[in-house]
Amino acid sequence: MIICASRRTDIPAFHSGWMMNRLRAGYALVRNPVSRTTVHRVDLTRRNVDCIIFMTKDPRPMVPHMREVSSMGHMTVFQVTITPYGKDIEPGVPFKADISDACEEIAGRIGRDRMVWRYDPVILNSRISMEYHRRKFDMMCREASRWTDRCVFSFVDIYGKLLRLEEEGVLRRVSVAEMDAFAEMASRTAEEYGITLSCCCGARDFTRFGIEPRGCVDREMMRSLDIPYETQSVPVRDGCRCVKSIDIGEYDTCGHGCVYCYAGRGGSDPSRRRLYSDDTELLWGAVMPRDRIVDLKGRGTGRVDDYIG
Repeated sequence: MIICASRRTDIPAFHSGWMMNRLRAGYALVRNPVSRTTVHRVDLTRRNVDCIIFMTKDPRPMVPHMREVSSMGHMTVFQVTITPYGKDIEPGVPFKADISDACEEIAGRIGRDRMVWRYDPVILNSRISMEYHRRKFDMMCREASRWTDRCVFSFVDIYGKLLRLEEEGVLRRVSVAEMDAFAEMASRTAEEYGITLSCCCGARDFTRFGIEPRGCVDREMMRSLDIPYETQSVPVRDGCRCVKSIDIGEYDTCGHGCVYCYAGRGGSDPSRRRLYSDDTELLWGAVMPRDRIVDLKGRGTGRVDDYIG
């Protein structure tokens, strides 16, 4: 099975110690995000895990652990989000050049074919213009080409809890014409640096610009790395093309505080932070007497769909 760590939080940035302890123990407990009294015991041993996908904005805390992870026999893929926004949009994200340097170090250990750069989401507002993206995307392509051959982008999705930010002018919907203009520009720039560009969860077809509609964790990448996979029965989002994975993260445990985030309340809640530790089986909280623990291990597990997203 494929482990996702994680769409719900940034495990490499904030919980690398917990992750390593769980890999050493060979399992993690994960509370079902829908049925909160169901706790899954996820087998993390090498015989049951085909690949671990680390999704992060800051992989640096994982760098010292990569040798140990490899010694356990685990195949790893890093999806690293590096965007051109400041502290008003991503208040807790560190200096982007430092992140790129860490990516280059990781790529030197596991190979650039297992590194994916995410330029996601694409945001436009009164201060962030298309010209701004043109300049920043070119600069970031130059940096990222040191450690990857692939970039994935998507456009900001104005869902329910972001409507207030839309009213305040912090975020706005990207028009169809703007999507096309960005895609055309980004495709030309990425090609100059030998980077293959793809779009995830997109309603638009950008194939005329040489951009493939692919998932973040897609079957093409899994095939190229010879990683067994299963297709999803229920997509994470509309248009999602990712293969099935088991997410071991917990919502509202990320400290980046990105204003566009769907997986948290936009900040680090001190009351929640007191309830997680590197030494616990669950990333956050504890198993309660009313909880039901269900084992999850291996491909074809019955309730894997509960875990997607």
